[in-house]
Amino acid sequence: MVDYYTTPNQLVTKIKTLYSDLTDKDFDQMNGGTILLQNDTDGKGDYIKSWKHPTLSKPTKSELDSV
Repeated sequence: MVDYYTTPNQLVTKIKTLYSDLTDKDFDQMNGGTILLQNDTDGKGDYIKSWKHPTLSKPTKSELDSV
């Protein structure tokens, strides 16, 4: 199941709040980023498409919702 977040930048903000060591580079696929967020423009919002961070585990919906 995909968890969607509809407010612009809401998902990035939540993830960065959970993992304060993350930077914009972690989300920048053109420069070696390991976290890919996507919005399919279907009205559902942003979601984590791919999480390949070498040391941090992908946050759960309950972790994201607690922020």
